[in-house]
Amino acid sequence: MGELNKLLPEYTGLIERARASNRQGLPLGGAYLRYANDKMQKQMLPAAEKLYTAENQRLSADYDAAKPYPWFAIALGVIALGALGWAQRRNYRRTNRVFNHGLVAATAASAVVLLWLVAGHTFARSGLSDSYDHGVKSLNVLNDARIDSLKARGNENLTLVSRGAETVEVGAGDAKEIKDKFDVDYQASMKRLGSADSGLLGKAVAIADDDAGKNPVKDAAKNVGVWKDRHKTARDIDDAGNYKGALDKIVGDKKDEPTGECFDNVDDALEVALAHEQREFKQAAGDGKSAMDGLPQGAAVLAVLAAAGAVLGIGRRLSEYR
Repeated sequence: MGELNKLLPEYTGLIERARASNRQGLPLGGAYLRYANDKMQKQMLPAAEKLYTAENQRLSADYDAAKPYPWFAIALGVIALGALGWAQRRNYRRTNRVFNHGLVAATAASAVVLLWLVAGHTFARSGLSDSYDHGVKSLNVLNDARIDSLKARGNENLTLVSRGAETVEVGAGDAKEIKDKFDVDYQASMKRLGSADSGLLGKAVAIADDDAGKNPVKDAAKNVGVWKDRHKTARDIDDAGNYKGALDKIVGDKKDEPTGECFDNVDDALEVALAHEQREFKQAAGDGKSAMDGLPQGAAVLAVLAAAGAVLGIGRRLSEYR
């Protein structure tokens, strides 16, 4: 987090320099944008990914720690019930009396505590599992999809800014080609996004358990398809030498049918899907937590009652022999 806080002002400073150079008509604007993108791709995004991974690992560790049954407490409860049962049997064999009210009350209280403990943890585990299956999994995939859509949009813009200044070799042998670096990165991000049946978006649709979760992802996938078509049109126009026409197809007005409109639609749809899955996660996690409400206090009260019942029951029998 500290590294990101340090890099963010540097990144915004480069963007502002690019804007200032562009307003003055200086060609340095494109260089500043490429430098800012380089800082974003090589320093900021890896730092953010490291933080994201650490938080996911922490969440997984919390789930692992919360799911196991409290076997030690359950074992103590079983031992307590066994001891109370043994005491009542011993009392019956010595006094020929079937019930000892104090010991019966102690046994009932102990049984209630044990059942409450087991049932509470069972419902809590179920709620936690639901929050992971219907919340965390979807949120992780949707976050990855949103990140790739942002990367794709950034690389698409830089394709026009760089105008072929940075290239990479793709393919091998006779199929080797020289292509624009940013367009190659754009294509890679769009491939990871996929469609409603493939890639991250396809996975998000498959994981979503209701229409409220599926529909916005399908909308995003539909707009990704339109985005790809418009991007191809813009690239064809740019390759034909019409830079202004290509620019209009990327960042132009709505009448120009720019790819920016598609990106906004994708981002809005993913935001809706993320908000829905976040609500699902909070509800399921809340249900799991509520299953344990009152257990510590209730168990403490019942334990005191059980102990008091056992003492009174045994004390009453002892008083008969004085």
